[in-house]
Amino acid sequence: FEMSQTKKNSLFDPSFTASDLHADLQAGRFIGFFGGANSPYHALAEAKSGNDLAAIHMTRTKDEYYIDSLDAHLKNPNVQKNWEKIVSIDPWGMWSQRPTIAATTATMYVEELKGLTRDGVVVNDDGGINIIKCAVDHVWNIPGISARLNLDEATIREKLHRYTQSEHIQDTSLKTYLVPIGGVTVYFFGDLNKLADPRTEVAVRVHDECNGSDVFGTDICTCRPYLIFAIQGAVECAQRGGVGIVAYFRKEGRALGECTKFRVYNARKRQDGGDRAETYFMQTESIAGVRDARFQELMPDILVWLGITRIDWLLSMSSEKYDAIRSAGIEVMQRISIPDDLVPESAQIEIMAKVSAGYHTDMISKVDISAEIHTLEAVRERCQRVFDLGLRGELVHFSLDIGALQKAIDAVVASIKEQYPKLDIPCHGRMRHFVVDNVNLATQMSNRWPCDPWEKTRRLVDLVTVASLLDAGAGNDWKYVDADGNVRFRSEGLAIAVLDMFTAGEFSSDKAVFHRVNSLALKNFDISMILKGFQVSKTNPLVGVKGRLGILHRLADALEMSPEFFGSEICRPGNIVDYVRRHVNENNRVSIRVLWRAVIEGLQPVWPTTLSGVRRGDVWSYNPLKTSQPGSDLVPFHKLSQWLLLSIMEPLIDNGIQIDDMHLVTGLAEYRNGGLFIDTGVLTPRNPSSLGNYFDVGSELVVEWRACTICLIDMVAEGIRKKLSLDASTLSLPKVLEGGTWRAGRIIAAQKRKDGSPPIHIRSDGTVF
Repeated sequence: FEMSQTKKNSLFDPSFTASDLHADLQAGRFIGFFGGANSPYHALAEAKSGNDLAAIHMTRTKDEYYIDSLDAHLKNPNVQKNWEKIVSIDPWGMWSQRPTIAATTATMYVEELKGLTRDGVVVNDDGGINIIKCAVDHVWNIPGISARLNLDEATIREKLHRYTQSEHIQDTSLKTYLVPIGGVTVYFFGDLNKLADPRTEVAVRVHDECNGSDVFGTDICTCRPYLIFAIQGAVECAQRGGVGIVAYFRKEGRALGECTKFRVYNARKRQDGGDRAETYFMQTESIAGVRDARFQELMPDILVWLGITRIDWLLSMSSEKYDAIRSAGIEVMQRISIPDDLVPESAQIEIMAKVSAGYHTDMISKVDISAEIHTLEAVRERCQRVFDLGLRGELVHFSLDIGALQKAIDAVVASIKEQYPKLDIPCHGRMRHFVVDNVNLATQMSNRWPCDPWEKTRRLVDLVTVASLLDAGAGNDWKYVDADGNVRFRSEGLAIAVLDMFTAGEFSSDKAVFHRVNSLALKNFDISMILKGFQVSKTNPLVGVKGRLGILHRLADALEMSPEFFGSEICRPGNIVDYVRRHVNENNRVSIRVLWRAVIEGLQPVWPTTLSGVRRGDVWSYNPLKTSQPGSDLVPFHKLSQWLLLSIMEPLIDNGIQIDDMHLVTGLAEYRNGGLFIDTGVLTPRNPSSLGNYFDVGSELVVEWRACTICLIDMVAEGIRKKLSLDASTLSLPKVLEGGTWRAGRIIAAQKRKDGSPPIHIRSDGTVF
């Protein structure tokens, strides 16, 4: 990605670029002196030793060397692509006569991170973390900083003169300033050779120094806990094959200094009414005159220097840092806030103040917000907000071409006519995946059960619940071979594998009743049972093995936590049947909202926590929607929950219960439906390198893709009904999906890519897709 074209003239001054700054340093044309904040000590040391320290610093000893991986990375032409636009460091400083950049290797030991996985590569057997650390001194390009900050250069020089008393500052022929401030240290986790590859997953924390918390663990702020959490995120990213980066800037107390910071602390503690969020920033402004002096607009230079064009995990809540990084042309896929349980009690005021001021948060703390985003109505309403941005051409990651929608409609109609020429389309649901040679194996099995019809329905609900929850993408390299030697892949293979496990009684603790799912059996499930049941091996890898086991264990907990839905004596998914029967009217009809409540509330504990520790299910943040209203940036999809909803409905309907309010159901935001719209040209990634690349499910690119998919499926459904002369009562949305959008997406994917993979890949842990 090029740096932002709309602001390129404000990012730097093209008349004096980074290479001009480097040339000035080499020629000795600059203001100030080397050494940053330590230069006065250098002067004293020179006075005492009598040695010319400057000359000695310019001599490299025979024992010095560059870190090969960093040296090679920085010499990559693609990495250097935007170096000329850097205004606060010398990007060539590592190779200068007097270096302003130097790196070394080290092992990091952090007491709070002793529990990290010790893989022997990123984390050693003794818990030490292998890192490269790189020190960077600041060198200011005064005209460039004037352009970047949109401040008059003469005013900048006047104020710098006032605060430094250096007459050279006012010499406009000198444009390079060795500024006497602390620098930045960049810590690298993982294989640095991978960083230039656009497919590499990247986690970043840009951290501003807070000595009291970072080093000494004082508890009035969240700085050390967030720093430790970010190191953990960087390490885990590296262990997944990515690269983690923590850039540590010396900007103590928001660059206002510790004296000012401690005065503010005292004022906050002693003010009338005590410390509180609404006066948090006011106290800083009343003492310092401003609330912040860090000028985050300069911060992204360190990331541009490293050639970073995309950050998968930005471990920061700061809106100023986020905006600065985005303005530098760097894509931010997902922001991660500090987990609530890591925030010291005395730092709650700080967090509340920052969130109120617009900082990012993953928390859904208010009951009304949580209730809203977990409704079916919220899925369509929030996705429409994102889609409206697309209609205005304001999406960050995609462009939208409604004119190409007819191609998608035609593809789905062709799929329907081929698969269901009589238009006898069943509803989309997990039961479809049990069909082999036009025989539904689950129904065939249920016909042999010597029990009453409602118990048969309970058992089928047991089956489809587990089968749906374990239906996340299997990966392109996995297959399942059934007892007859038939080979099955993807969702169909997962379904038959689960059916075989169900038939064998793996999900039941009562061997007298094999064909049942109950909490006790799920609790006893272990990894060997998953590996055996899904035939996983080195040559037959399944995506998200541990994630799927986690789902079964959390399902066991959920079943026991909600007796209203799942019973209290034998806790099983099938007891939803009895809950629904208690709510049907005299005509045996019930609103889909009743069943949805059991799914979304009863199974909420099933969903894993996000990286920041929040358990909210398939709900993700999308920053362009953010307003002052809490939760305004949250976009729910509830894909697996709706898939489960549709799957549970079928046995209920087959036993005579009619479901009302079906218009509330939305399309499913999954990669086959979404792939249909990319492959037909309705959605086009703004960055072509996104195609074929991997993204986390919570990345803002994937949020855009999925939100648009929800709205486009509605439009496709209308187009199909018009073309086939049907209406919503005869061609419901679940039938459009089955007929259908996902099948057409798979067909086009196979035509376009040899392996039939989607146009954009989702990193799966087995819990969402």
